[in-house]
Amino acid sequence: MARYRGPRVRILRRLGTELPGLTTKTATRRPTPPGHAAATKGRFTKLSEHGMRLREKQKLRFHYGLSERALRRIYERASRMPGDSGRNMLTLLESRLDNLVWRAGITRTVPAARQLITHGHVRLNGLRAKTPSQFLKSGDVFALADKCLNREDLRVSVNNPVLDPPPGLSRDLDKLSVTVETTPGPDQLPIEVNIQKVIEFYAR
Repeated sequence: MARYRGPRVRILRRLGTELPGLTTKTATRRPTPPGHAAATKGRFTKLSEHGMRLREKQKLRFHYGLSERALRRIYERASRMPGDSGRNMLTLLESRLDNLVWRAGITRTVPAARQLITHGHVRLNGLRAKTPSQFLKSGDVFALADKCLNREDLRVSVNNPVLDPPPGLSRDLDKLSVTVETTPGPDQLPIEVNIQKVIEFYAR
């Protein structure tokens, strides 16, 4: 399944939660699920066990802007790593380049960070970043290309980030450069998700 490119607030309404990586908008004005029947009832219907697992998985997929195939690959990689698979999965998601560009406040959403990377505007350790899905580690440095340093939209974003950047990212606002001292951990996740339900969804 390809990445979602439709109305973003509709996803917030469907999942019943805010996803800051997907959009800066909220569903406070229309908190009910989409659809005439749901609006008439004015509430969320009771979910089955599978439905609850699917909803938690979809939170991760839409927040990080991933295709179903990409998210499953991350789960498979996390399950092969030592330790708790759920925490491993969240650690991998948080260490992706596109997520860290967003968490550093350079862009307003994860899709905007991905676009910046794919257009060749991000340098990783001095070289042009290859893909948004690269996993970063302590000591890595990413920065914007010189031609982007005076872009007004990026300057506005970095000076007024959607979320406070995690303490492990050291930012140089003049050069729009970020040094990864430590990648954000599972306890610093900006959304509420039951990761055990996600693991159960893929392990079924």
